[in-house]
Amino acid sequence: MSNLKTFFIFLFSVLVFLNTNTSKATTINITSSNFVFTPANVSAVVGDTIKWTNLNGSHTTTCNGQQGTARPNGAAPWDAPLDNNNLTFSYVITVPGNYQYVCTPHSPDMSGIIIATLSSISQLNEIAIGYELSQNYPNPFNPETAINFTISLSSDVKLDIYNIAGQNVASLVNQKLTPGAYKVRWNASNITSGVYFYTLRTENFSETKKMFLIK
Repeated sequence: MSNLKTFFIFLFSVLVFLNTNTSKATTINITSSNFVFTPANVSAVVGDTIKWTNLNGSHTTTCNGQQGTARPNGAAPWDAPLDNNNLTFSYVITVPGNYQYVCTPHSPDMSGIIIATLSSISQLNEIAIGYELSQNYPNPFNPETAINFTISLSSDVKLDIYNIAGQNVASLVNQKLTPGAYKVRWNASNITSGVYFYTLRTENFSETKKMFLIK
């Protein structure tokens, strides 16, 4: 009986954790003004929200497969007015890939590009003593989590995700990095629930940690 009680306490704790400690996606703001989208080219991660705000004029933000627009397979199209009656429009990125959109009445001059990936890397600082791979947070997670690591020497860095069978399900980092502390955001919306392992490899360091995806 005590074991069953312990199990339910653990299950309740996990559910509370998932409801109160989710990694928040980013809202990327774009303005339409003077026949220009600013910024015209942006990078995003799956789960991010793109928000257009109209400052003046009458425009649209359109990505419907016409007038030179394009989007990844499986991504929903959009065609939204941006004017005095419709000051903002928001679109959530659910599929990685390149999105080419335009303002319908002012295309092709008034256009923009969104490059969406499953992960993003940012440098937190340029000071690092030694090597460290931190536990992802939140953990368990659904569907986004963050992984921090530090490297003390310039090196080719790889950060890969593996399932319990040892298969590579995602490559989050594969590039040369300078010394410092880094943060990688990963959206696993296209991955099934389960236990996963993430491995950081450099020329002088290798470490693996476990993570839990619960949907």
